[in-house]
Amino acid sequence: MIKQGGADIFSFQKATVAGKYLADQDAYLVAAYFPRENWLVSSLNHSFYVFLRAVLLAGTGAIAFLLFLASFFTRRMNRVIMEPIELLVKGAKRIENGNLRERIDYRGEAEFEQVCQAFNDMQDTILRDQEQRERTEKARTDMVTGISHDLRTPLTSIQGYVKGVLDGVADTEEKKRMYLKTAYESTEEMNILLQKLFDFSRMESGQMPFHMVKADLGEYVAAYAAQKEAVADPGSLQLRLHRSTEYMTEISLDVEQVRRILDNLLENSMKYAKAVPVLVDISLEETTEWVCLVWKDNGVGVPEEKLGRIFDRFYRCDEARREKGSGVGLYIVKYIMERHNGTVRAENAEGLKISLYFPKTGKEMQTGG
Repeated sequence: MIKQGGADIFSFQKATVAGKYLADQDAYLVAAYFPRENWLVSSLNHSFYVFLRAVLLAGTGAIAFLLFLASFFTRRMNRVIMEPIELLVKGAKRIENGNLRERIDYRGEAEFEQVCQAFNDMQDTILRDQEQRERTEKARTDMVTGISHDLRTPLTSIQGYVKGVLDGVADTEEKKRMYLKTAYESTEEMNILLQKLFDFSRMESGQMPFHMVKADLGEYVAAYAAQKEAVADPGSLQLRLHRSTEYMTEISLDVEQVRRILDNLLENSMKYAKAVPVLVDISLEETTEWVCLVWKDNGVGVPEEKLGRIFDRFYRCDEARREKGSGVGLYIVKYIMERHNGTVRAENAEGLKISLYFPKTGKEMQTGG
């Protein structure tokens, strides 16, 4: 070991040291000999240290970069995925609590925008269904109230006139006949109303039978019009039939159900007539695919904003109930037409005009002379 000023210069256990004093220079010449393997180990140790430091620095940098990426993607994932999920969860809880009007407002990734829009569409559908159920329930309640009133009126009339006969108020044969005739008409009114409710009940339960046969609609309507005019009070009703041709195609009909259609249309025309006699023009026309029956009366018509709803269940244009009715008559018409694979339309034309389209079946046949 050689020291100078108290500092170690070299310190190796296996080193060989030789020295010589140089008098002319007043200095020492010293030589140290180191084994080759120690030098190599020292060199390798230094290289490994440099390499290890580089690896540590690179690893530290890589870890820092990965942490940065993880933080970035976590924030992005929270914004891209968690935000819409949280909005959907809040939306579901709103629906659970009955709030169906507040919508999800999300602007972001296209895929999640589609999901949120689909959620809003589902919520709108639920809201429409709920509002429809509420309207139907209100209409059903109104119908029950109205039917109770409509039944009470003829029932009271029957009781009054029968009591008049029993008490001798009707003291002549003419009065007795008039009292009994009025009581009978009241029973007919009740029977019509109850039959309509019975039909509606069978429709709702899917138990209304249909028996289709091939028939000439024109001939049937002509016979119906003649029969109704014959039993109506003189001068109170005119049913005018117009046929585009004397021969019509036979089509598949349930004759009994077609009679229900005509009865409901006639009742509706007489209920909303604005003059006497009640005038009804019935037209029959053919196209390549349809036989069309047009029923046009001289009544008050229907407000344009209500035309689209007159075939709905329990719907009444006269919401104040100035006129009697259950609100199911035209609904029954629509139901029967749909069971015939037909359609029905309504429009105003100096009264109410209802067009019934029956699909044509079979071949043309001569049905009249």
